[in-house]
Amino acid sequence: MGLAAYLLLAVASLQPQMARPADTIAYVGDSLESVYIVARNVHQVFSDPLRLFEANVLHPLPGALALTDHRLLPSLLAAPAIWATGNAVLGYNLALVVVLVFCAWAGRRLASALALSPLAAWAAGAVYAFHTYQVHEAPRLNIVAHGFLPLALLELLALLRGGGRRHAWRCAAFMLLQGLSSNYHLLYGALLLGLVLVLFAVARPRETLRATPPLLAAAAVAALCFAPVAWPYVQVARSQGLTRALPEGVDLRHYVSTSPKNVWYGAVGAEVRLQQKGPHFTGFLALGLAVVACAAALRRRDVAVAVSPLLPARAWIGGAALLALLFVALSLGRDVVVWGRELGPGPYRLLFDYVPGFRLVRIPERLSLLAMLFVALLAGRGLDLVRSAVRGRVAAGAGAVLALALPLEHLSLLPVSEQVPAGRRLPAVYDWLRTAPVRAYAEVPVRGEALVRQETLEMYFSTASWKPVIHGYTAYPPLVTRVLRRLLLRFPSEATLAGLERVGVDAVVVHEGRPLGIDVMNQLSTRGADSAAERERLLALTGQDLHARLPAALAARRIERLVRFEGPAGRLFQSDADVVYRVLPGPRPAPATFPTGRVMREAGWRYRAKAGQPELAADGDPRTVWQVPRRLRGDEFYEVTFDRPRAVAGLVLRLQQGSAWPTRFKVGARAADGHWSDAGFFDDAHELQLLDTLLRDPRAAAIGFDLGGREVTGLILQLLEGGTSEDGWNIPEIEVLVR
Repeated sequence: MGLAAYLLLAVASLQPQMARPADTIAYVGDSLESVYIVARNVHQVFSDPLRLFEANVLHPLPGALALTDHRLLPSLLAAPAIWATGNAVLGYNLALVVVLVFCAWAGRRLASALALSPLAAWAAGAVYAFHTYQVHEAPRLNIVAHGFLPLALLELLALLRGGGRRHAWRCAAFMLLQGLSSNYHLLYGALLLGLVLVLFAVARPRETLRATPPLLAAAAVAALCFAPVAWPYVQVARSQGLTRALPEGVDLRHYVSTSPKNVWYGAVGAEVRLQQKGPHFTGFLALGLAVVACAAALRRRDVAVAVSPLLPARAWIGGAALLALLFVALSLGRDVVVWGRELGPGPYRLLFDYVPGFRLVRIPERLSLLAMLFVALLAGRGLDLVRSAVRGRVAAGAGAVLALALPLEHLSLLPVSEQVPAGRRLPAVYDWLRTAPVRAYAEVPVRGEALVRQETLEMYFSTASWKPVIHGYTAYPPLVTRVLRRLLLRFPSEATLAGLERVGVDAVVVHEGRPLGIDVMNQLSTRGADSAAERERLLALTGQDLHARLPAALAARRIERLVRFEGPAGRLFQSDADVVYRVLPGPRPAPATFPTGRVMREAGWRYRAKAGQPELAADGDPRTVWQVPRRLRGDEFYEVTFDRPRAVAGLVLRLQQGSAWPTRFKVGARAADGHWSDAGFFDDAHELQLLDTLLRDPRAAAIGFDLGGREVTGLILQLLEGGTSEDGWNIPEIEVLVR
């Protein structure tokens, strides 16, 4: 009965998505990433398990799936539905429901072990699995798959309270299963168990010392079992030089902020987003009952309620309250922000600096999921206290109403849901690619950099053929994909075709009717100069007038048309027609010459920029960056002025994963007489230079301008007309080379 109620809650919490589970997702982006990864895992596990992390997306990057969380166990839940129907969306949606129900069951099991009544334990599991932020994170299947954590915590508590070695092995087994479900929660779970061990060591050092050896032995075996999954992540992180800046968290106000379509309250609190800075609504009832539980424990007035053999009531209630507050504080990220006011550095900085693994975590607010486990347990305890204070049938009725109200207070309609082609209704071009003589392909027009999450559509559609495709969206966007995507803006230019040949792409799908130059159009709108004539001029200036360029490339035999799909029979999606062109062999344009010389920095040099701190790109430390963290408006620049004329051999922009730079910019040089002149342009040759560098070694990514040793008194980087960058500038080092 309890599981059936959980199932109903899962379906109700995911409306209208679950009204059409065969073709509906929350939104294009993270939901489709999960659909793709589920389908890819099912495909690889049963066809090529030794190359589990080799994906067909983000070509030519090896081990591309190690750039995001793997979702292995949840994917296997989807396997029967995918085999039976060929529908990855349906498989993902069914797996999502099972994962949520399992979380609820696991939370209830822990609550029961802490002597909560069956009704209160059910309510605790329901709050843990179906609270507002948990449902908000449902598009990310790995993030909601944390049901093994309560079970691991239960076994750890049993071990610390005198249980046998079997509890150590069960704890390690549950953590291994959690790691096979989500890397995120393996890290969070290790933190949770470590904190519980510390609390026990303070309160009961002898029992903790006794339990440590079997726990370490079991953990070592689990770590060995997990090593084949962890190793690809280590390899990719090293080869790509993956880094994260100290991340932002969430304002404490978000803990009283609902989903905008909450059934009871509507939009309350701060404005919330689909990913970061989401709704963390705790629930007024849950919070009130948690306060009741804590107050009763402090006053020793909860003796009438059952006491757990696992832990004394006051001990676990105090520990749960402390851990709930701690995880809330950690979820605030690098700074503590309360109702818009920054109070100072947050405790998350300690995790980032001193706990292995947290330097690669992007969204600390997800630690609130652990906070809600303890809020749910405390709310369940409070529910039992309220019931014990009321007599007779009134107690039973009031308890049932409260138990049901606890999760229902969070009930909301999904703010966004979208239908996508699924099963046999995928666009015909992707089915054609399955048997076509194509090694790897790309799709144009590319989506804007502000819309890169929409490339999850390309990922998802690639499941029809499993042919390599350069597009994709993952937690760590690789630089080589950004460069290839930008080259595709100018398809079918010689530089674009040369870049595609370098990475083995021999076919391009042109989606006629898809908008051209989205980022350039966004910039036009910002300037208020949007007109048909101006759009055409800028598209031609930046080489993004795709349809005007195709006839010349066809006539020159640089491309040839293979097939065209149009009309209803073509099952098109977001296009008027889909045309596939083959890339034919041709000349290989040479990349720009990379400058050589000695890096020079002098104390007397002066740095200036329109925005950001330009000196951070001249301190020799790649961990600090000059950053303009917004869409470029056209007047941003970076300038260095020398104390005297210098013979400059070159200027080098050192890049790393996460760097950003415009599509079009130039280098200016100032002569001794103060006159500025153009010294270099970021052109096709420099894009090929950067691509070649990335293909050799992503950690050595750089753009180099050979300035020939001219004597100058300063250099400047300036945006060219039509140059765009949705992420502004983000450059760790700008080096001046001298002879």
